[in-house]
Amino acid sequence: MPPPRSLAPILFLTLIALPVSAQLAHKGPEENIALAKTLRPYDIVSVKQNNSADDKGGINIDDHGVFTVTNMPLFWVVEFAYDVKQDQIVGLSGAFNDARFDITAKILPSGSGPPKLQTDTDMQAMVILLLQDRFHLEAHLEARIKPVYDLVVAKGGPKIKLSQDQITGNGWNIGAEDTKTVLTARDARMSDLADALSDPAKRKVIDKTGLAGHADITLKWSDDIAAQQGDKDVISIFTAVEEQLGLKLVSSKGPVDTLVIDHVEMPTPD
Repeated sequence: MPPPRSLAPILFLTLIALPVSAQLAHKGPEENIALAKTLRPYDIVSVKQNNSADDKGGINIDDHGVFTVTNMPLFWVVEFAYDVKQDQIVGLSGAFNDARFDITAKILPSGSGPPKLQTDTDMQAMVILLLQDRFHLEAHLEARIKPVYDLVVAKGGPKIKLSQDQITGNGWNIGAEDTKTVLTARDARMSDLADALSDPAKRKVIDKTGLAGHADITLKWSDDIAAQQGDKDVISIFTAVEEQLGLKLVSSKGPVDTLVIDHVEMPTPD
């Protein structure tokens, strides 16, 4: 029996493939922190530790503005709330390495009508307030020099067709297809593509292509299990970017906004 698939594809499939979450603007931690200070918190919040030992989980905001976390480590929730990547988080250790949580947060109806729906980005930033309240999380941002990848044009030029037309709606999705990880993007600028590649590349990716415009993009590479098992025709994300897009991920160093966790506590039971 093959080992279970890694958690990351499960999260992306649950979080990003859904219509609401697919349109998150990815503003970054500084803007999300500032936005959270202008918002009211969720009205009802339930936080419980999940001891099921299951390897599946997900994060979702549904069409009614209900935020749900199922069997996820805290760092994934922090990533989502602050719009950072895993390697941009410092200070989550100890018991938080193994603990997983179930979280439900709701906005109550006002008067006789349904609850007023916030924007997707508002609901994302509201999770910062949830973390501050229930986990007593305190954090600050620091610019730290870290390994990054520069996204540049490969020899031979780009293989994507860029449009200068007005963007009618952009978003990206990472899912699974057999033994492949598949990134699909609509009306993606190169900065959007760099952001989408940052998690699977396991480093922040910075757009250095100099290419203007936007494009519909499909990118496929072998998932971690296929790579570990030495499956036939394994293709890395680096090879896929170069062969399929005519771009290249080049190792570099640069300043990265890093979320430093100053204080965090296990939540009190509901």
